[in-house]
Amino acid sequence: MQYIESETVELKSILTDETKTEVIAFLNSYLGGTIYVGVADDGTVSKLTKEQKELYESKIINWIRDESIYPNCSEYISLKFNEDNVLVVSIIPGKNKPYYLKDKGPKPSGVYIRYGRNKSQASQEEITRMIMESSNIFYEELISSNQDLTFNILRLKFEEKKMDFSEFKMITSGFMKDDKYTNLAYIFSDQFDVETKIGVYQGLDRSVFKSKKEFSGSIISQIDRTLEYYNLCNETRIIIDGSPMRKEFVSYPDKAAREAILNCYCHRDYNIRSNIKIEFFDDRCEIISPGGFYNGLTLDDALSGMQSFRNKYLVKLLHKLGYIENYSSGLNRIFKEYANGVNKPCIETSLAMFKIVLPNLNYKFKVNCTFELSGDISINVDSLPEKELIIFKYIVENGFIIRSKVEELLNIKDRRANELLKSMVNKNIIKSKREGRIIKYILIGK
Repeated sequence: MQYIESETVELKSILTDETKTEVIAFLNSYLGGTIYVGVADDGTVSKLTKEQKELYESKIINWIRDESIYPNCSEYISLKFNEDNVLVVSIIPGKNKPYYLKDKGPKPSGVYIRYGRNKSQASQEEITRMIMESSNIFYEELISSNQDLTFNILRLKFEEKKMDFSEFKMITSGFMKDDKYTNLAYIFSDQFDVETKIGVYQGLDRSVFKSKKEFSGSIISQIDRTLEYYNLCNETRIIIDGSPMRKEFVSYPDKAAREAILNCYCHRDYNIRSNIKIEFFDDRCEIISPGGFYNGLTLDDALSGMQSFRNKYLVKLLHKLGYIENYSSGLNRIFKEYANGVNKPCIETSLAMFKIVLPNLNYKFKVNCTFELSGDISINVDSLPEKELIIFKYIVENGFIIRSKVEELLNIKDRRANELLKSMVNKNIIKSKREGRIIKYILIGK
């Protein structure tokens, strides 16, 4: 038999008291695991003596019998010696998490969790999450510590969707419990203060920072503003090759990007006060949200259509408002958008984090991305500074831009907006056109 360490396999040449923490980590995981005692880290089998075999087996049995691992975990652990005379300790996920060292108690010093191939002490947030999940307590159903809530953004979204907010049922929708607002109401309120952060970097790492955005307030506002800014950052490769129509290729498929972003808000663990983060690099976009798959769901399960909702009321309301179409097709839709490409999305997940990496489909192209402005005048789109590229893209999509729109898009003052527009005029990219009191900026040759 070949022995290789993995997320669910741990190799131990000898059994020590430290192995108890490995057992606890597997009990607290969603996948469980196997500990092979009598195997070195490189997979080499060491020959256990008869005395060692008897000692190791009795030691583990005593851990369980004396409840040095607490609460009782006897039904989740089984022991046997395989054909290599290796002690096989099989552990399935426990149902009464968190499991911990009895002499330490249910605190970080006594609770261990599995991260990839390694174990670590659990944070207080992770311990709280395990307690809530084991007790079927959901963050969105708890009473909010902030009861001074308003819903102006949500009301406007209802109006936009031609729905009457006055008919919104606060209790059955999960916004109120015992005449008080819940955490679900807080998430949708104007007072929600856990931000979404977006960063844009030059190159393949975080050494050169180009720009950033932070969005707070109602989850509705955060979703809308994040999707809008993502669209601006989703650069288009434009090719003029002599055919009647120019060819445009976006860096990230729109459907995949939308699904990846919405998954963050639908399935994140709101009990963890951490930010959703979206980071653009030259070759990829990384989208990170707090909290991994819920209730033992795996990536294969999710791709096969299985569902496990951490935030069931939140998902229902986002569905009602038209943000999501199907409760369980998001990840499949993302991978489908990349079906014909060489590079595929990559997913990393742990108890505390879910990350999806979307490849930039335009990164492989070494040719200049050119856009024909007029006759023999063309521009290398990739050569534009980021802010000018955002202005350029807006004009291509809308035909023109005005100064106030530049201020809004880039969150800058009128003086800086004028400087950017003047720079683009001087480069013969755009020109001004007065219509009454309004000055519009259009592409040269239009």
